Amino acid sequence: MLKILTVEVPYNKLLTRLGYLQTKTKLDEKTAGLIRENLNLSQKLVKPQTAVAFENITISGGKVSDEILFESGYKIRSSNLMALLRDCFKVYGISVTIGGLLERRRDVFLKKKETFNALISDAVGSVAAEETIDLVNAQIKSYEEKNGNILTRRYSPGYGDWSLEDNKHFLDWIGAKHIGIKLNEFCQMNPEKSISALIGVAKRKTE
Repeated sequence: MLKILTVEVPYNKLLTRLGYLQTKTKLDEKTAGLIRENLNLSQKLVKPQTAVAFENITISGGKVSDEILFESGYKIRSSNLMALLRDCFKVYGISVTIGGLLERRRDVFLKKKETFNALISDAVGSVAAEETIDLVNAQIKSYEEKNGNILTRRYSPGYGDWSLEDNKHFLDWIGAKHIGIKLNEFCQMNPEKSISALIGVAKRKTE
């Protein structure tokens, strides 16, 4: 399991998440101050945790279905994912969460009808989760590149023809329960600010 001890939420990325384009939108001092104040308070509630699994795979394409076969017996059926992993021999599964403290703060703001504060808290959580998985991705990339390998882009359950319902089996394979991630009846992750994704590993082609 890779360790991410702290995650810094960049102010510029928060503004983008909130819909402000710095090149076109000039924030007044009061609004900018409110955003920065909320960011500083929210940052303290971000508690990043990560779970990572990896395994060798083979690709099986047929008339009935396209499958990614794991050595452990786990299977994923997805033509889109099979195309992404066509040249890969191994995959990583990543799950990250920032915990539930920040979303509880957001909900308190909503009950008080402090909508803008709630919006900022929610946006900080979204950016923090993305920053967390980016850090994990970077660590894996650094390790694999030293071994002459390259990575595919990330791909998550619910995209393309990879069923969202399969996220349960995917999270089980990763071991996401050990960092507190659960699914509700709609296959949505709890805590809300959690992300799961798969990355393929292929040998770097030599000229």
